[in-house]
Amino acid sequence: MKANNYTKLKTIIEVMGKYGITPISKVKRSDFMEDMGFDRVFLDGLIFDVEDALHLELTEEMAHSLRSPEELIRHMIQHQN
Repeated sequence: MKANNYTKLKTIIEVMGKYGITPISKVKRSDFMEDMGFDRVFLDGLIFDVEDALHLELTEEMAHSLRSPEELIRHMIQHQN
């Protein structure tokens, strides 16, 4: 069953909340590593958890190119299985 955009967004926000990213509107353009202090392992964990929650898989190159919550959300909502 494919999730609609609202369901995907809700799921992504829930996962981000587990990583301390709330409220999303205040940090949506912040760089995960530069502004939010994430290290590569922590960021990879966040992306993996979002992929797992949405039952999607990104290429390693795509996962490493995502720099902000906004980019992650936009890509995951547009991504199709």
